[in-house]
Parts: sequence; structure tokens; C-alpha cells
Amino acid sequence: MFRKLLLGFTGIGAAGIVALCLLTIPLLRRLPKQSRVSMDGVTSIDDAVEACRRTHLQGWELVAYAQNLAARKFTYSRLNTWDTPSRAFERGMGYCEQQALALKKIYDRLGIETRAVFALRCKFPAEVIDGMPWPGGVSGHAWLRVRIGDQEVDVCPGSVNNTPGVTHFEVLSKMRTWQPWIRPLTHLGSSMENIRRDMVARRSLKRAGR
Repeated sequence: MFRKLLLGFTGIGAAGIVALCLLTIPLLRRLPKQSRVSMDGVTSIDDAVEACRRTHLQGWELVAYAQNLAARKFTYSRLNTWDTPSRAFERGMGYCEQQALALKKIYDRLGIETRAVFALRCKFPAEVIDGMPWPGGVSGHAWLRVRIGDQEVDVCPGSVNNTPGVTHFEVLSKMRTWQPWIRPLTHLGSSMENIRRDMVARRSLKRAGR
């Protein structure tokens, strides 16, 4: 009996993953053909680390420089939902978890103490995502907490206007530390939400006759 239940749940899980992958096809079809984007000679995480080191900045000035570099390199997008953070950085596009974890890789290489965090409810302003208007609202979000000495502040590469301690969103629920072991769950949940939001946005455009 237990074996049958296990096989049944395994089959349901596999079918769900296949269905989720199929639902991402409309997003993947809209990905730009150029798979690597260079900005001021920075294409990869390695390039970004070297660019930061060449500045000879220290402390919060270095934190701010790396944050702005990542923000300018990344365009927020739901299209490449399955990319790793490093791959998303090279592509120059990705959603919040990809952005935050890519910046964390840079900070780790620079010896800057940081931890990834997330909250299930954050409030965002309206913006245009993947060429479609998004009215803003409440959503889950991932970003970083960076510590220099006794001071720890929020650092988010989600906007070029952000600086250490200044973000473009408002936290409405409990902030939790992101752990590597939960990444399959957060990645899966984010992918499902990216698909849902993209479908809603496309339906809205269709109703508006655009």
C-alpha cells in the first residue's frame, strides 16, 4: 500500500513538473536571441568581481558600487525563470532571487559579509516588465542584508535608484533568512508565480486590444 502511494505521489509530482516546464514555453519563446550581455566590459560574475576590485573602494562605498553594477547589469524579467543566478547575470535579465543571489556571489568573492533574506509580502510600485505594464502591488521578494562592522542594512539590486539601506519596496510581512536548502522550493514557487503574472499581463493586454 505504501509503495503504491509513494509511486502515485511521485507520478503526480513528475507530471506537475512537466506541466510547469510546458507552461514556461511562452516565456522562453520571448527570450532575446543574445544570451550574453556585456556592460562596460562586465559579462560574468568573475568580470564583476574584477571590476569591483579595480575601484580599490572599501566598506560601504564598495557595497554600493557592486549593488549599482548589478542593478545596471540586470533587467527585471520573468522570461528566464530557470536560469541559475550566474547564468541570469550573464544574460542580463532575471527575477529577484536571481538578482539577489548573483549579487551575493559578488559580495562573497569580495569578502563582504552578507545573507540573503526574503519576505512573502512586499509592496512594489508600478513598472513595465518584459514590455508589459505591471500595476504594482503586493508580492514575495528576495534581497540581501549586508553587514559592515556593527551595521547591517538592506541591499537590493532590483532598482538602479537603490542604495545600501534604501530600497524600492516596503516589507509587509516577517523577513526570513534564505537558506540554500530551500532554494528548490523558492525557485519552484517563483517560477509558478512568474508564469501566473505573465499570463495575467498578457490577458490584460489582449483585453485592452494592444
